[in-house]
Amino acid sequence: MPIQEERGEALRNAQFEDLTRQDIEDILSVTRALAAPFDLSTLLAEVSAAARRVLHAERSSVWLYDRPAHELVLKVANELDHVRVPVGTGLLGACVRDRVPINVPDCYADPRFDPAMDRRTGFHTRCSLTVPLVDHEGALVGAMQLLNRHGGVFREQDVALAQALGAQCAMALSRVQMMEAMVQGQKLQRELELARSVQMSTLPAAMPAVEGYDVFGCFRPADLTGGDTFDLALVDRGLLILLADATGHGIAPALDVTQMHAMLRMALRMGADLDTATLQVNNQLAQTLPDNRFITAFIGLLDWRAHSLAFHSAGQAPLLLYRANGGCEWLDPTSFPLAAMPLQQLRPHVVQAMEPGDILAVISDGVYEYHDAAGEQFGKGRVGELVAAHPGESAERLAARILEAVAAHAGAAPQEDDITVVIVKRLAGAARRRDFERRIDALKEIFEFTAAFAGESGLPPELLSTVDFVIEELFTNMVKYSIMSVASVTVSLVRIDSGIEVELVDCDVDRFDPTLAPDADVGRPAEERTAGGLGLHLIRRMVDSIEYRYDSAQRVSRTLFRKTQPQ
Repeated sequence: MPIQEERGEALRNAQFEDLTRQDIEDILSVTRALAAPFDLSTLLAEVSAAARRVLHAERSSVWLYDRPAHELVLKVANELDHVRVPVGTGLLGACVRDRVPINVPDCYADPRFDPAMDRRTGFHTRCSLTVPLVDHEGALVGAMQLLNRHGGVFREQDVALAQALGAQCAMALSRVQMMEAMVQGQKLQRELELARSVQMSTLPAAMPAVEGYDVFGCFRPADLTGGDTFDLALVDRGLLILLADATGHGIAPALDVTQMHAMLRMALRMGADLDTATLQVNNQLAQTLPDNRFITAFIGLLDWRAHSLAFHSAGQAPLLLYRANGGCEWLDPTSFPLAAMPLQQLRPHVVQAMEPGDILAVISDGVYEYHDAAGEQFGKGRVGELVAAHPGESAERLAARILEAVAAHAGAAPQEDDITVVIVKRLAGAARRRDFERRIDALKEIFEFTAAFAGESGLPPELLSTVDFVIEELFTNMVKYSIMSVASVTVSLVRIDSGIEVELVDCDVDRFDPTLAPDADVGRPAEERTAGGLGLHLIRRMVDSIEYRYDSAQRVSRTLFRKTQPQ
């Protein structure tokens, strides 16, 4: 792990090290409550009360962002009617303008503080903590302000806690605002489309980069909304691997898994270990969901440094663990489905070592139980055969093979259940990853890197020349057109069946999709052509496939291409 990531992890651990079990339970309780259906006024009151309770504040207020007016509007506060504050004015305005929390231990000593509110209400403000409310897509929702912490001033730990709570509040507010807009004269089809948007927004925007591993997940709902979800996310304790499947289809199961997902993420962010997070999420859901609803879930944490996978499988099965030196192992559930009943304790979590070339495939029953027109299910045997036949392929390609095989088996039979596939593969020796400085003369180092990899992995020389040409074109475009970024460019090389898979990750950049660049008009004389674009035109025809993904929240682009020998 890079030094800055280690420092960041240490800082997060230090921020949360004093949290008690009760703190975690309080946050989970708030997360659960905010996932419930509310009208906007009720939700705002719930957010304000939760902030006072969790952060031990005397008073709290919630402000919503009025985009057309570029102002903050006070919606919930003690003894105050609606008030408006321009963005950039005072502590609140500075907080939302810069989108950073502001912790002021002595408000009257801060020139940004406006004492007019105190004079109006008779309240005396000692200290304040203000955090921006930004939703999952990076859009400003508003701000939350806490006044006068009981027993002293707000601490750094309180800032981290307020940010975590603020993230949940922003998502809840965004969800309710969407739902209220939906109710305004919309029909069922529109309601389902918006519910799908809410659900899909909780899925990973991009697959995380994990040293020594290749990971991929995908979700195909049977209806506009579904009861499945998945996650692949880097958390303080490792890589979170989640696949969950709620009973039923439609809006209710979609909200069930969204609620569970939010609670689990929050528990892990608050420092809970795997057992504590799973147990508390189960018990919170057991109190919330109707008796006839439950969620099967695989919840795993991968320590990629120790190559150790710890997990609970709450009714989720079958689980495939392909061993590079021993074939397929099928693992059983370790406990009851989530929300089936309250539990005092769980069975100990299972730990599995991940050796080079091993593959974990967590797949929902929408794959195993998909049947053809004659009623024959796809079954786990076909899944095992596919993985065993193609262990050298990338996680994404392996998932695609499974989906293609399911579609071929089904024929004209309709999809009746949600389909979710999560693949986690420990790379074998033929995989390399390295960061390169953003400068043209770094190409020499890149070519040395690819040549060394080709020699180690046995990549044919004729493929290497193509790979170098494509990397040169993509890397040069990144250097020339992302001049505001100073971040390194990461190049990852993975040996696959009959060829190579290459990924370039570029950080702090605007979107530029090389797959959408217009083709060059090579049929016209050179003097009549428009300059530029020939390189991108060529590389799209030289490789087997090229894909582009962009995470707008993180401003990270990923360009992945594959090149194999013709059969």
